[in-house]
Amino acid sequence: MNKTKYAVVDLEMTGSDFDGDNRIIQIGCAFVENGKIVDTFQSKVNPQRPIPAGITKLTGITDEQVQNAPKFNDIVDEVYRKLVDTVFVAHNVEFDFPFLKQELVRSGYPELNIPAVDTVSLSQIVFSFTKGYRLRDLTSYLKIEHDDPHSADSDAIATANLLIAIKKNLQQLPIVTLERLVELGKDLPRQTLSILKDALHENKQNPQKIDVDLMVVDGVALKKPIALQTEHQADEKLVYPRGKREKEQLYNGTLSWRKLQGSIMNFTHQQFSVTEGFKKHVVIEAPTGSGKTLGYLFPLSYIAREQQRKVVVSVPTTILQNQVLAVGRQQLNAILETPMQFAILKGSSNYLNLEAFMKSITHQTLSKDSRLVAMKILVWLTKTDTGDFDEINHHINFSNFVDGIRHHGKTVLNPKSKFFEYDFYRRAMKKLKYADFIITNHRYLALHADEIGESDQQPLLVIDEAQHFPTIVSNMNQKFLDLNELMMETHRLVSRLVMNHKRNLIQATKHQPLAGFHIRRFVNSLEHINTQITEIQQKLFDKFVAPRKKNLYENQPAEIVIKNNVINQMAKHEFHQVVQELANTFIEFDALDRFFKDQELTPEIRDDWAQIKAFQSNLTKFYDAIREITDHLNQNIYWITLGPNHDPGSIRIGKEILDTGEFYRQKIEPFYHKVLLIGGTLFFEHKRSYFLDQFGLHKPETSIRTFRRGVDFENQLDFEVLQSDFTIDYESNQDQYADFLAEAIEALTRDVNRQTLVLFNSLETLRNVYNRLHDSDLNESRRIIAQGIHGSKAKIIREFNDEENAILFGAASFWEGVDFPGDRLEYLIVTRLPFRSPEDRMVQFARKNKRSSFMSFVLPDALLTFKQGIGRLIRNSDDTGVAVMLDNRIINKDYGKLFIKQLPSGVNANLGNINEVKERVNNFFNNQE
Repeated sequence: MNKTKYAVVDLEMTGSDFDGDNRIIQIGCAFVENGKIVDTFQSKVNPQRPIPAGITKLTGITDEQVQNAPKFNDIVDEVYRKLVDTVFVAHNVEFDFPFLKQELVRSGYPELNIPAVDTVSLSQIVFSFTKGYRLRDLTSYLKIEHDDPHSADSDAIATANLLIAIKKNLQQLPIVTLERLVELGKDLPRQTLSILKDALHENKQNPQKIDVDLMVVDGVALKKPIALQTEHQADEKLVYPRGKREKEQLYNGTLSWRKLQGSIMNFTHQQFSVTEGFKKHVVIEAPTGSGKTLGYLFPLSYIAREQQRKVVVSVPTTILQNQVLAVGRQQLNAILETPMQFAILKGSSNYLNLEAFMKSITHQTLSKDSRLVAMKILVWLTKTDTGDFDEINHHINFSNFVDGIRHHGKTVLNPKSKFFEYDFYRRAMKKLKYADFIITNHRYLALHADEIGESDQQPLLVIDEAQHFPTIVSNMNQKFLDLNELMMETHRLVSRLVMNHKRNLIQATKHQPLAGFHIRRFVNSLEHINTQITEIQQKLFDKFVAPRKKNLYENQPAEIVIKNNVINQMAKHEFHQVVQELANTFIEFDALDRFFKDQELTPEIRDDWAQIKAFQSNLTKFYDAIREITDHLNQNIYWITLGPNHDPGSIRIGKEILDTGEFYRQKIEPFYHKVLLIGGTLFFEHKRSYFLDQFGLHKPETSIRTFRRGVDFENQLDFEVLQSDFTIDYESNQDQYADFLAEAIEALTRDVNRQTLVLFNSLETLRNVYNRLHDSDLNESRRIIAQGIHGSKAKIIREFNDEENAILFGAASFWEGVDFPGDRLEYLIVTRLPFRSPEDRMVQFARKNKRSSFMSFVLPDALLTFKQGIGRLIRNSDDTGVAVMLDNRIINKDYGKLFIKQLPSGVNANLGNINEVKERVNNFFNNQE
């Protein structure tokens, strides 16, 4: 193996299509032997055709730079000789290798028949924790120097160092893991498997004792579990360090004193240290960048020990759970004399079921993608303490395999299993018993608040990013009844029972009259169900859809809120009859099932009955769905959804809870001693009732504090309003509106070379504007990344953060909860005030049920969203930025003043035309420099 010479190659080309017209414009090659780079080669290449502007933007290579460079024919002999006795390596070998072979053949050389290895698939196997598998992601993760991405020579050297790191990591794996990898690796690209075989061969030739941190259980290598600290901390009397000097003394240089964070700490400690006559709820609005996580963890660590209570911290997402855990372990425990114990609490499906995984790779026939994921997991198991899937980078097709090996909770734990003692979910649950802080997520808290809070001493509760909690509660309580799917299930059953002319059950049992009797009764009930469904759909259509059909957007799905009393009446009549007929099908099915158990069945009848049983089990789900949809009528909001054709047959019924405050007061609050609700954007102006109502709280029973950010907003944020003749209203022509936005965005970003976020209200408008700018000069000079076009939210955020002068188009979720650190975002363009669409179901409900829907819901909702959107710009005390509003209603409408009031203190709204706004924007950025 030591004699193997690897040629690590990267090509830059005029395009990525294998159409015969694209050519190489740069080739880079680094040669690796014995784990070291021993030689390099690089050359720009004259492609004898213009380099597209997009390629120049990506690589920095211009027509002028290659004008006097050698043609490929001039260097082909040297390239061929250097590669002919090597193993070809590339980051995405199925691109570079075929293209280079094609160029060699085109130049009159024989096809390059050498082994080829892919570092992308190897990286996916070996490096589980990296955020991505682009070369720049991996070099950043591995701290490999890579100063000039998309330059072939720099990329080749970086990929060579990546190959060396891969081989080094593989050699450190135990033999049992490498053997499994070789077994599963048959579908790796080209000869990539040879790298795994080489590692296995070398480990067998030079066997080493298994790492002390690893163990082998039933044929799989696992990282040894970390021993739990099961002793409770002594009841030591700790004095909380209230002053700056005391805190700095405790920090001892580990942390820096932050005035705002210190204020949050002291207020939290003061509120939670009161043991008599206290207010149960504390609400803190603390700006992002204030260090609020440590701001509550630090004082509550003292309260927890003093009162002998656990602290439960809930955050919106599992990713944020890990971030809170990191702050607790790395920052809080670094300054405490006696560290606190932390435990993550998630649903069981977040964890790997070891037994299911081993069965799947041992006994099942896996697809190519599943084998790759299984290999990744085998390596991950030698590194993970938790078995939590959130640790792993979820590349394409990850979930297809993983869904079958997720844990399903305590009910599947088998004490006799060899993996029982090492079961990840069981270990996670065991940690809870001894944890001081339990970190969960909003959804899990809402489902299991009583179980988490079950204790002799009621725990304390922190709901972080509390503004998201009501929405999560509403979404998780949504129920749907798909009437069309129910009808399809009944049709399938009727077809199998009587309608299929080639083969049906009633024909197969024609000599068994008792079976025929039950089949006919079965079919009769199914047909009655179909009739009732049709009547329900038509009734809902006539009452709610027909009167407003002309107002619905053509060829788009729609939602229409319906009144509870309509569902109430249907529950008593139409739905009652459907439930009765479903119950009748269960009776007839059971009778037939008992009958067939006593009969000698032909293989055909046995197969038919097996399929009918599968269909029948689905009817049970619809029986439950109808009962759920008609339960607790007065506590829910109901709506119907329509397909793009807006026809009666596409109607589905949905519901969600109406009062999240009632849910919180009944399902969450009773199980906790005291509660902190904290977030970055909870209130608009000084009006707090909108937020408090969502938790069913009142001011007299709540201690409320808003902390202002320590930022000189007057000098760090510029807010501009574009004065234009285009006025937005809901009658506006969408094409004209998209034209206006495209022109304004192109003008405002031309020559303003700053990382830019453009916020839209709808994905449709975003796509329309993107399509107009895609072929423009703007897209030639700067990269435009668009939500819904360039991949998942996580992917486009990662790519935007990696760019230096990109423009990101985002809607919906980009208005909040997105963090772009430092200069990753300096320029924000807001296309429209963030009012919900009039067709939004919550707006419809507000119109039907509130005296002034605009003032009580639509406007407060938009004000908070606007405040969150502007907050994308200034996240820390040293951030600066410009926001430009393209919606002149902020100036022309009376309610516009309320939006301007949401701007931070000292920031004014500057009005001007394109040239005036552009001049002020450039002046602001020049002054910052």
